[in-house]
Amino acid sequence: MTNFSTIYKLSVVALTFLLVEASTSSCPVLECWFVQEKAGRGGGLTGATTQEKSLLHIQTDSHDAASQKTPTDINPERVYFVTDPAATLCHHSLNPPRGSVKKPQCEINPFLPQPSSLTWVASLTDSALSPIYLDAEWFSSAFQGLNEQLGISTITRAPTGSKEHNVILSVTSKTLSVKSRLGEPVLLDCGFWADPSSPLSGSGFAVEWRYQFRGNGRVVVAYDGKRDRLADTQEEGAMLDFDGLHKKGNASLILQEAKVRHSGTYICSVYLPYLLAQV
Repeated sequence: MTNFSTIYKLSVVALTFLLVEASTSSCPVLECWFVQEKAGRGGGLTGATTQEKSLLHIQTDSHDAASQKTPTDINPERVYFVTDPAATLCHHSLNPPRGSVKKPQCEINPFLPQPSSLTWVASLTDSALSPIYLDAEWFSSAFQGLNEQLGISTITRAPTGSKEHNVILSVTSKTLSVKSRLGEPVLLDCGFWADPSSPLSGSGFAVEWRYQFRGNGRVVVAYDGKRDRLADTQEEGAMLDFDGLHKKGNASLILQEAKVRHSGTYICSVYLPYLLAQV
């Protein structure tokens, strides 16, 4: 009887663990603002932007879009089904408890793939040939989790006319706000994931960290991952973990010694051929 009791307790513990694990790994349905520019009125004038409510159903693999119900206050044309194999968008900070007043922030915009003229990015598209793969609908999305736990930027691709989107590139940061004492080292987190099944992911990448403060900006460090070259603009005391960058997508910036001039905003940009995502 004692052995049976022990086995029963172990079974209950295991079941509880599995249930908790399943609930924490569920992917959210995200309310987003779909933002795009209206067509200009001619004469070089830029049209105003429009905002529409949209809905993103997140999954780690493809699923049946028809099984999902659309809320009455959202245009069915603005409901998207996003497949994210890396599960970056399944982070708990994007999936608050039902009934929660606080919501994660989300914005989605149409995106136009194009080559970059930056010297540390140009090698990614040096063939000057745009692949047929680019002939699709592309979107750029920005997310911010609850309590600034996580910032995410994604580039997604969908066949023309489809609402089934696939994440091709995602960039994340867990340090949206950082404080440091003078003279101490600082780590600014940034990581990226590229869909290995995409023909763009095998053509190299580039990383740029840029500093901005009160309208002024400068490049802190820039790296051409295809040619394994650092740009000449690298600041003294600014470093990347190149081994982690190539093996794990760890693009975090390390400032060896915090100084007053370091206070400000830092932007981590990751490039694939024709694509750019930044946090």
